[in-house]
Amino acid sequence: MVSSEGVRLQRRARRAYEWGRLRSAIPGALPAVGLTGMVVLLRHHMKPSLLVLGGLLTLLCLGLGWWGRRWGRAVAPGLLAGLFPLLLPFVVSGAGHVCYTGGCRAFCLMTCVGGGLAAGAFLSLAALRLPEGRERFLLASGSVATLCGALGCVLYGLSGVLGLVAGLALISMPVLVLRRA
Repeated sequence: MVSSEGVRLQRRARRAYEWGRLRSAIPGALPAVGLTGMVVLLRHHMKPSLLVLGGLLTLLCLGLGWWGRRWGRAVAPGLLAGLFPLLLPFVVSGAGHVCYTGGCRAFCLMTCVGGGLAAGAFLSLAALRLPEGRERFLLASGSVATLCGALGCVLYGLSGVLGLVAGLALISMPVLVLRRA
């Protein structure tokens, strides 16, 4: 029979272990907070969707970092890949391009698709270097990249975010079906 003191010590040790894991995950989530703050500052009008996306991105990075292993190692590549679709819309609008007409809107949407393609290519190359666990890596890093890129592509509405997801999925899906020879 286990004594109540032993049970109490086990619980205390487990709690300290989990808090340690959470503390070690915080540095991986800080770039998500910084990127969200940057987007909020760069936008001329504030949308609540930016804060929601930024909060989800931060929580996802924190959760994956806490979980650790392949999941935790996917955070940094996901954030790096997410910079492509995050920054492309700002570069296009910063260069003086303003979307008002239908044809112009298609060009703006293509920046999100292009950013998604670039992110998917970056993550696919990283996943192909892994000896195992490609699916988990692509799922985790692709989710981080999608939320990160959505902070920029939400500038063009839901169609921009869907374009980002389509571009990322188009490139990374073949990696999921490839098998090592």
